[in-house]
Amino acid sequence: MTRKGNSKEVFPGGNTGNGFHSFYNYIIPEDANRIFILKGGPGVGKSSFMRKIAKEFMELGYDVELHHCSSDNNSLDGLVIPDINVALIDGTAPHVVDPKNPGGVDEILNLGEYWDEKEMVENKDAIIKCNKEVKTNFFSAYHYLASAKEIQSDIETTVNSAIDKLKFNNMLTELKSTYIDHLDKKDKVGKERHLFDSAITPGGLWDYIDTIIPKRYSCSFIKGELGSGQTELLRFLADEYLLKGYDVELYHQPLNPDRLQTLVINEVEIAFTTNQRMERKAENIIDLEQNVNKELLNSRDEEIEKDKETMSLLFDEAVNRISKAKKVHDDMEKYYIPYMNFNDITDLRIKTADRIKKLAGI
Repeated sequence: MTRKGNSKEVFPGGNTGNGFHSFYNYIIPEDANRIFILKGGPGVGKSSFMRKIAKEFMELGYDVELHHCSSDNNSLDGLVIPDINVALIDGTAPHVVDPKNPGGVDEILNLGEYWDEKEMVENKDAIIKCNKEVKTNFFSAYHYLASAKEIQSDIETTVNSAIDKLKFNNMLTELKSTYIDHLDKKDKVGKERHLFDSAITPGGLWDYIDTIIPKRYSCSFIKGELGSGQTELLRFLADEYLLKGYDVELYHQPLNPDRLQTLVINEVEIAFTTNQRMERKAENIIDLEQNVNKELLNSRDEEIEKDKETMSLLFDEAVNRISKAKKVHDDMEKYYIPYMNFNDITDLRIKTADRIKKLAGI
């Protein structure tokens, strides 16, 4: 019996304190055999199209990557089948993707060809109004997230001022000795890939960390207050693995994408993360608090707690406004769904799956 494939679930983009931040360039394999870019409005079936192809290939034993939408984590922005080097991507706003090598590698599947344009035109004003309302809610949410990010920076500055830099550097040296120095150098240049392992969604902070760090991986949990060196530690380890020729996956913080929170090295099945859901499952704890001057930091406890309360209020209101945007977006689907020819889209999906099977030699 064929082994059923596994799914790794990530976010290629996120709602952040910098606005919408995209790592879409890292969805597609560099040596892709085929890239299908799906175009069309809300509710036309792009996500279902990808999900059904993913399910079909998992049943055939292929592992897949499901790239979730941060504005609706139940929706997909992309699907990758790594063993075949095939990707399907939602190429509509806010993450517009166009073919880089049209015909040779990339092609557009325009699901908009399967709607009744005459009926759609009659709903023009309502669609435009909904789109404006969605954008207004997102812009408002991004203002709140930008403010929350500034408060987070205040916490980080306070904590960072209490770090014993010598102790921290000694910790990095020990980690390098433990995890990297014994590895053979590979005869290749290591590559890095950037994604989000969690995202700020209409349902709040959401992640699929269990699929990114499987049970068989050796996982180290990084414990410490914001600003105690998580990003610097992860970047240091990533660079050391890269120097030895290992590929690395770097997952960024959803509020501030300039910060790192997870590092995965699939070739040696090792991961390092700040995600608290992994603390109990981790084999090792890297305690950054031991590098902090507690006496100095304790004198600022009241300020830090006030910052955390303010940051939480700003974050919650941002999520509320992202949720409002999703409700409007969902309402907009009623202007598309009744006028779609889903039978023809099903035929297109079956033909697309058959084309991918040919690439796989099935």
